[in-house]
Amino acid sequence: MAAYLARVAQRADPVVNIYLNRSRAEGMRTLLAQPMSPVKKIQLRAAIARELIKGGLMREAIDEIGAVRRQMETSGIQPEPGFLRMLNDEEALAHLRVGEQISRHRPAHGWLFPMTGTAEPPFAEGARTAISLYTTNLEREVDLGTLWLLNLAYMTVGEYPHGIPEKWRLAPEAFDSEQDVGFFRDVAQPSGVAVTGHAGGSVMDDFDGDGLLDLIASSRGLRDQMRYFHNRGDGTFADRTRIAGLEGQIGGLNLSHADYDNDGDRDLIVWRGAWMGEAGRHANSLLKNTGRGRFEDVTEAAGLLSFHPTHSGAWADFDNDGWLDLFVGNESSPAPKPPHPNQLYRSDRNGTFTDIASTAGVDGVGFAKGVTVGDVDNDGLVDIYVSNLNGDNLLYHNRSHESTLRFADISVSAGVQEPYVSFPTWFWDYNNDGWQDLFVAGFDMANLDDMPLIYLGEPFEAEHPRLYRNRGNLTFEELASEVGLDRIILPMGANFGDLDNDGWLDAYFGTGMPDMRTLLPNRMMRNDGGTRFVDVTSSGGFGTVQKGHGISFGDIDHDGDQDIYQVLGAAFEGDVYENALLENPGHGHRWLSLELEGVVSHRDAIGARIHVSVESEDGERRSIHVTVGHGGSFGSSPLRQEIGLGNARRIDSVEVIWPGTLTVHKIVGLELDHAYHLRQGQTGATPIERETFDLSPDS
Repeated sequence: MAAYLARVAQRADPVVNIYLNRSRAEGMRTLLAQPMSPVKKIQLRAAIARELIKGGLMREAIDEIGAVRRQMETSGIQPEPGFLRMLNDEEALAHLRVGEQISRHRPAHGWLFPMTGTAEPPFAEGARTAISLYTTNLEREVDLGTLWLLNLAYMTVGEYPHGIPEKWRLAPEAFDSEQDVGFFRDVAQPSGVAVTGHAGGSVMDDFDGDGLLDLIASSRGLRDQMRYFHNRGDGTFADRTRIAGLEGQIGGLNLSHADYDNDGDRDLIVWRGAWMGEAGRHANSLLKNTGRGRFEDVTEAAGLLSFHPTHSGAWADFDNDGWLDLFVGNESSPAPKPPHPNQLYRSDRNGTFTDIASTAGVDGVGFAKGVTVGDVDNDGLVDIYVSNLNGDNLLYHNRSHESTLRFADISVSAGVQEPYVSFPTWFWDYNNDGWQDLFVAGFDMANLDDMPLIYLGEPFEAEHPRLYRNRGNLTFEELASEVGLDRIILPMGANFGDLDNDGWLDAYFGTGMPDMRTLLPNRMMRNDGGTRFVDVTSSGGFGTVQKGHGISFGDIDHDGDQDIYQVLGAAFEGDVYENALLENPGHGHRWLSLELEGVVSHRDAIGARIHVSVESEDGERRSIHVTVGHGGSFGSSPLRQEIGLGNARRIDSVEVIWPGTLTVHKIVGLELDHAYHLRQGQTGATPIERETFDLSPDS
């Protein structure tokens, strides 16, 4: 596979692949020697500058734009106002980003929104030039996208809000958090996991069997190496990519993990080719964990070798035979380009798979951007949801009987087709009623003018998320406006966890679009008692304006609360950034950690339903419901369940419904703030001893 992937990178055609920006710029430069009119040469130079910006060559782009301006002057050409505005806009962006590059990617404010403090000198110089250019454009014609970037530029030099003219100023109170969740410190650099890259996937789990959560990150660039970080248990990580056998595993926008062969070691799958159309007909990789965190590519041997643009997929035991199957969502572009139907690989129970999507009724064609699985009617059969870009979303209800796998599309009757332009998705029980609800993110912003509307409270045209509450009868009620999620978020990577261990699941959204001007803060929405979601982005330090992709929640330091690993960086060649590891400051709430081991069910027990009953300090009893899985469709969290219990004073019981069964396994006598191993068929639970440590202790 490594040799194949290297050939893919070598043969990539920059004319077709719009993300090979430096090669595209060089190709355009060769055309400058050809005879052409001054107007055409100016247009060509402007296009070259645009590719240089996308390629991260900001100084060269600034020089090229300077050459455009000089040629217009010497040729006596009076450009259209729109062309001048575009030049100013692109030069401003180049100046804004060149300071960031000089400052080694992480200036003092960390690109956290809203930014405070004083910029480092190189950063300030570029930002001030950007301020001048943005101001020129605004004085000619006001548009909200430029207004947003002007405010951002003032923030980078430490002059927001006092230094920006009042007529252009966005009110600082608009960025205040609705609640204070404590500041989550980014410890990626001292911990050794601040790898720089493009958009990619993230996985957090124990891959070498030592009980510690490791990290794996991919990056979508065709030559970008996947990285495996081994948790040393002292707050730092060791890069074991080579030792793990992962050298040559390059590219891949998304990752997912599970023990597909029931051998007790978590395996990995890499999704490749997304957003690239026919140029993205790349092979995915199934990486078998052969033990102690060493991997072998078994894609072809397992029967999974195919060539489609793929962004997302999901593991589940759809036929309840004790073996994980795999659903793959592929991206199909409009006709006349050939379709890329979704795939359903049924386990042959020997480490190989057979595609039965057509006979099972799930070989839909669309631009699949997210896949999630869950049991929507609690009948013990796992259902499938597919989030499509520019098309109706699909809910496949599992109607399998004995050995025959069959699904029915019930998306219309269930009422879950929207949003029409969507991206990440997941099932979760956000209101703790025992039924799987559904989140689907909108991914459509008509233009950059919508950026400040996120905070101005004004009407907008951009697509917003949908939160579908499960009614328990195969229909859903859409409640985004009722719970405060009817806002522009524009997420790419996204996942959920419990920030403060209050027993209510929160959501973190990595935001942006490929356009390098879409510098939007990532967003954290706290679940306030299952009735509303409140924005805690600023108070928690979650609002980096770098492009957010794979997100994983997990208790890395074994102190009982969930930390967050996030892959940052974007699509174009020069839009790279360091990944972040956010340390949870703690909130004093109680917790319970459970590791499930299936016996009749598959080993990982993905899909197991857990019901924790607790008595709170005030004597009130409450129920907390979670389902074993890795979370959302763009980011993979540990399969161990880290369950917040709020102000519980004791655990009354834990009930588990194992995958493929409808019988309840009830356990009593578990203690607060402890970890346990639950094995199917055994009564009781086995305590797990975990040693707490400080993340980045020397920072």
